[in-house]
Amino acid sequence: MNRMERESPVSQNMADDYEEARKSSGVSPAPKLDSKPQESKSPKRMMVYTVVVNLQSKEIEPKVTEIIKLAESFGGYALQYSSQGTIQLKIPQENLKIFLQTLKKESHNYSEDVSAKDVTEDYLDTEIRLENAQKMRTRLLEILKTAKTLEETLKVEAELNKVSESIERWEGKLKYLSSAIQLSSVTVHVRQKWEPIVQKEYKPGPLGYPIYYLYLGLGKVKDGIIWLFVQEIPKET
Repeated sequence: MNRMERESPVSQNMADDYEEARKSSGVSPAPKLDSKPQESKSPKRMMVYTVVVNLQSKEIEPKVTEIIKLAESFGGYALQYSSQGTIQLKIPQENLKIFLQTLKKESHNYSEDVSAKDVTEDYLDTEIRLENAQKMRTRLLEILKTAKTLEETLKVEAELNKVSESIERWEGKLKYLSSAIQLSSVTVHVRQKWEPIVQKEYKPGPLGYPIYYLYLGLGKVKDGIIWLFVQEIPKET
């Protein structure tokens, strides 16, 4: 029996294990969602909230500073803001309602637009894909230990690289979804509040009335002198 005949059973077993790992991994094609019951994964729906707020203030910049401090008091923070009155905030979901209620009480002409997106299925699907990819990587590492030829080693390592990329992608997506669920996005637009200028009626004090009426009298005398002067100007004939 030659060398190739002695090694062929091992190589065949390794190939069988490799194909079995590929079929059972669930990385490609996509895993079935019914492989694990969703009820055990998430008893509550996973929601991502986005809020747009419009309000008015006499002064924009002080109001922007006030809103940022209010967000920080509820565990949030500002992602971006401008002196023109636009603020992008992240607020913990559990504090979102009370934050908006407080902001409404401390603002003029307040309005808000709240939207919610259910990401429960997307989150659970990503979790399952990640778990299956991790199982696939573990299986491939076991198969790599039994590889007898360079060709077998390179083949398994190539598959390991693909699986590792999938794991990084699913981990990144889970991190993004978790952050979006935990921290709601709030955009606040602060507009200048317009107020008409009201002229106050002059009300002199007790000692001011004589001076006030004297001022009015002098004005009438001045108008009379001007009128007489105009009448005395000779007219051309």
